[in-house]
Parts: sequence; C-alpha cells; structure tokens
Amino acid sequence: MKAVRNHFYAIQLSLKLLFQGKFLLFFIPGIVIAVFFLMYAQGLESANSALGVVSYVPWIGDSLQTGVDTIFSWIKGVSIFIYQFTIITLLSPFHTILSERVDEHQTGKKFKAGWEKFMNDILRTIGVAFLGGLMYMFIKFFWWIFAWALGISFLDPYISMILLAFFTGFNSYDYSLERYDVSVGKSWGYAFSHPLHMIFTGLIFTAFLMIPYVGVVIAPVLLTMVGTICYLRMKEAKEKTTI
Repeated sequence: MKAVRNHFYAIQLSLKLLFQGKFLLFFIPGIVIAVFFLMYAQGLESANSALGVVSYVPWIGDSLQTGVDTIFSWIKGVSIFIYQFTIITLLSPFHTILSERVDEHQTGKKFKAGWEKFMNDILRTIGVAFLGGLMYMFIKFFWWIFAWALGISFLDPYISMILLAFFTGFNSYDYSLERYDVSVGKSWGYAFSHPLHMIFTGLIFTAFLMIPYVGVVIAPVLLTMVGTICYLRMKEAKEKTTI
C-alpha cells in the first residue's frame, strides 16, 4: 500500500534528520510553552490541595470537597485543550517554516519569506481549522443518523478517531499545499483524494499526543516533517507519471 510505504519512509527520514541535529530548533517554541504550562499545572495542583481544608467543615465538608475537585478538574480539562490548541494552531507559522526547511533540504528549492506571508499563514490556518471543524461536525452528524438507523453506534469511537486523524493529518499537508500555491478549496480536494495519507499521518500525531505533556511538543514537529516528506514523495511520483 502506497500510503504505508510513504509513511514508513517519511518517519525513518524524519527521525534520521532529527538525530543528525537538523531542525531541532523548531522544538524550542513548544518547549517554552510546555514549561510555562507545567508551572501553571503545578500551581493548580497546589491551589486544589490548599482548598482541601474545606473537607473539614462539619456535615458538608465532603460535598464541598467534591465541588472543589469538580471545578478544578474542569479547569484542568479546559487548560489542556488551550495548551494543545496553542501549540498546534498558534505555532503554525513556525511549522510552516519547518515545512519549508524540510522541502529545501530535500529538493534544494528556495521559497520567499516575510511578514506578509507570516500573517497569511496564520489567517489560512485559522480558516482551514474553522472549515475543517464545520466539515467534521457535518460528517459526524450524518454518521450519527446512519449509525443509529443501522444500530452500529458501537463503532462511533473508531469513526471519531478516523475522522479526527483525517482532519489533523490534513493540517501537515496544507503547509506544503499553500507553499505550492494550491487554493484552500483545491487543498481539501487533495485531502479527499488521498484519505489514507491524511489518516495515517493523523494517527501518528494522535499516538504521540498520548505521551503526557511532552507528546504535544514532539507531535506537531514530527507531524509537519512526515506530512511534508509524504507530500513531496507523492508530488514526485505524480510528476514522473506525467512525463
């Protein structure tokens, strides 16, 4: 299967380049944010522990403690979401530059850079993320109806994982698609023409996210490199077939 071969090659090459000391600087923004987040998380834990004194209040202490734990659990959940969103989305200009550097290393091509492009990268990322979210909800809604009608709702966790992997994986390809002046609409067409590549790349990202705190720093960098290398492989193969 072409998607498996391309990903096996891309992962091997990405790790080889990283172990050679190339592109390691692109981990720094994520590491800085991760350090601040860990300090913030430790502060939350300390505050939660300090408020544990409410459990000693007569008669209602247990209820108060449950309420405090629930509130802090909710805050932690929202904080982790914001943390992941910051690293994955707001750092996308750095990942765009990383994708360019990988492309330059592999092909020898040089690409334009500047503040205008920097801002366009952010706007395109937000637009793609918004459109992707709408498409995800649209597909998920029709899946729920379909699954309910056929009595196969037990497959919902797997379908959700595949859909999330598809849309997440697409982000890493969009850096290259934008670089080669492919419009947003045609970029989505490219994604739906190569669903297995999007899904496999997204699943790699999901696997690294399972590593607490550190995974969300490693995953976007590796995801970007893998997506870029896979894109270049497919582009090269297509060019050979048209000669």
